[in-house]
Amino acid sequence: MTIGFGVAATKSASADTTKAIPDISEWQGQLTATQVQSMKNNVSFVINRRQYGSDYVDKYAANNTSLYVKYGVPFGEYAYAQFVSASDAKQEAKDFYNRSNKNAAFYVLDFEVNTVTSGTTNAAVKAWYEEMRSLTNKKLIFYSYQSFATTYANTARQSFDAQWIANYSYTPTISYSLWQYTDAYYMSALNQYIDNSKAVVSVHPISWWTAASSATTDTSTSTNMSTNTSTNTNTSTTTTTTPTAYSKYKVGQHGYLHKAATTYYGTNTTIPSSAKQKFYKITAVKSVTSGNSSQAVYLSGLNQWVLAQDITGYWYGQHGSFNLTSNLNIYSDAGLKTKTGSKYTKGSQIKGKVVKNGSVYRIKTSKGYVSGNVKYATPAYIESLPSSKTVTTTKKIYSYSKSSLSKTYRRSAIAKGTKVSVTKVGKRSTGSRYLVTANGQYITANKSYVTN
Repeated sequence: MTIGFGVAATKSASADTTKAIPDISEWQGQLTATQVQSMKNNVSFVINRRQYGSDYVDKYAANNTSLYVKYGVPFGEYAYAQFVSASDAKQEAKDFYNRSNKNAAFYVLDFEVNTVTSGTTNAAVKAWYEEMRSLTNKKLIFYSYQSFATTYANTARQSFDAQWIANYSYTPTISYSLWQYTDAYYMSALNQYIDNSKAVVSVHPISWWTAASSATTDTSTSTNMSTNTSTNTNTSTTTTTTPTAYSKYKVGQHGYLHKAATTYYGTNTTIPSSAKQKFYKITAVKSVTSGNSSQAVYLSGLNQWVLAQDITGYWYGQHGSFNLTSNLNIYSDAGLKTKTGSKYTKGSQIKGKVVKNGSVYRIKTSKGYVSGNVKYATPAYIESLPSSKTVTTTKKIYSYSKSSLSKTYRRSAIAKGTKVSVTKVGKRSTGSRYLVTANGQYITANKSYVTN
């Protein structure tokens, strides 16, 4: 056991159990002043997500952390790792620090899925730590579940100031200072079930977690990453911020207009309450730089442009299968409250049905439920006829005399790299697609086998 690193689990380890230590992300929604004030006397501190890799910023992080500061709730921030190499890990660390609220008492690396494709995972975690250490002297915390921590970061994690270990089955058997013991803790202030942790106060008292650092690096290099361009009136310098809202929506997707949306893009017209918290089909998109967005979308039915930050996109209707663009936890319930312990990995293809849960959509698979948010997955099939009316095979495929593509109806092999003329995209009741060829045969529309 490394001195100061944590405590090996024993029955005598003293854990603070009187107050909650929740971790919060956009999945808990945009917190209100009332909720945060209610939380204040019931938590030791809060750990709030700031980003999911460099490409996605938690949409409520700025709001939530500002409220923690306003109402005196101690907090740290965490970054969910998606880095693929050591250099990528350094960039994620820079982005995390620049985006963070500098009132955070500590910073956490959440490393629970192996996305590293170049070099070793230990090298990437070490690079993240070293980059963050060059930016701040605040406490740096390593988070993961026990088996992953020992398999993929057993060396690099020991440089961190403390270990936050998740284990929902039993007390961790490796050294730790903070134990995430459940993902089903009911917090009355939020009226929902959340992840909760216990601190081992014999290793680090609560005051260690909540104490503000005299981080000279933080004050001298802090970067303003608020959602609007701002001017410092004391120095007359202007800081231009980088849009952080998801801004990659496509025509044909559906967006849920947020309650917090204020005005239509490019106008001073207030969005009426009657138009909010509803789904609209996106019929046009354009690049902009405004507020927290780099894209505006046109919503059919509303017939207005809104910023990307004002909607959340969900898959709507049936698509058959999806190619994942992110690693996704699998949940046993459509509310995504109870994890099964299994995950789907980025790049994999899943078969599932889109189902509605309240005001959001999920993908129901044979293993459980995952988010139906468009930023996490793309349809696995070509869904509209290419303008060229051709597709090219990326693997050997077969043509069929029936759209079921059953082996019984197989006609001829088509070699990899063949350009095939097509006249129609057909859709089955499950949402899966097939292509009708110029000679009246049928082939797969799965993007794993054909491209346009």
